Amino acid sequence: MEKKSILMIDDVKLNLATARDVLQEDYILYEASSAKEGFEILDQTIPDLILLDIIMPEMDGYEMLRKLKASRRLKRIPVIFLTAETEPASEVKGFDLGAVDFIIKPFIAQVMKRRIATQLELSAYQQSLEKIVEEKVAENERLQNMLSVGFAELVESRDGVTGGHIKNTSIYFEAFVNALKDIPQYKEEVTDEFIKLAVRSSPLHDIGKIGIDDNVLRKETSLEKGEMEYMKTHSELGGATFHKIRRNFQDNEFLKIAEHMALYHHERWDGNGYPMGLKGTDIPLEARIMSIVDVYDALTSKRPYKEPFSHEKAYEIIMEGRGTQFDPDLIDEFMKLGDVMQDRLKHKEELRRKMD
Repeated sequence: MEKKSILMIDDVKLNLATARDVLQEDYILYEASSAKEGFEILDQTIPDLILLDIIMPEMDGYEMLRKLKASRRLKRIPVIFLTAETEPASEVKGFDLGAVDFIIKPFIAQVMKRRIATQLELSAYQQSLEKIVEEKVAENERLQNMLSVGFAELVESRDGVTGGHIKNTSIYFEAFVNALKDIPQYKEEVTDEFIKLAVRSSPLHDIGKIGIDDNVLRKETSLEKGEMEYMKTHSELGGATFHKIRRNFQDNEFLKIAEHMALYHHERWDGNGYPMGLKGTDIPLEARIMSIVDVYDALTSKRPYKEPFSHEKAYEIIMEGRGTQFDPDLIDEFMKLGDVMQDRLKHKEELRRKMD
């Protein structure tokens, strides 16, 4: 049987040595003498369990646990606190923060082994339960895909331009978000699960346009001011659609991301967007990403009232919005993807020529 791995974080070398003597035969051990060192190890590997000292300099165990639980990537690792304190208030605080157990120092070898084994068994049991529901999850994913495709086709039946735009932005979005997962700045948010749900949600960002009248949605000339203000309501219409659905599915991350994209993809980094006037990182990441590829496709696509801009010109225009219309850090990453986006654009143009 493959050995389980444990990360022990304690600023006292004697405690690390004692734990090593007790556990090294049964487990793969990683050791850190501070929270900082612990996070450095966690950047490289995800252990099956963490033993975490409470009293440490710079960052104590409570604060480290808060950060662990705030991380999409690390929040599910079971954490056992190591402490010399026996005050009930300390235990209550630890459990409230998400600790699964406490081991009192000085360590008693058999007690330590038993508590660790128990938590690893519980963790394994939880994982087995998760496997049982995998089929249900797969079924939900199929339904989500059908929902995305179905809505996109419904929009396309109303307006071919919008339908094509939905498909294009989904392609650009997938390329962009996949590139972000390897950037340290986005490592915590852009997980494989986030990518999967966000890509699946991306065709739904303009779903609110179903509620826009045909005489505005299909207009072949530039919109008048009043018509433009009316068209802007598609963000609120789309957001409201998913908000109503989410009332019955509060914890559904797919619907949450879909709502964020539909409602916020026209917000601006400087707070001058619509419909809510959100600013900076108050705008959800998925919407900030969508806002960039949304504009890229609008610029590079032919419309009844305009010819498409070249890839180079579109990038130049988008760069002008760095720090005002768009998240500056995301723009920097988008600029690095010029060849990728140009390749996707050429593929789109080839398909269009075949259809013409």
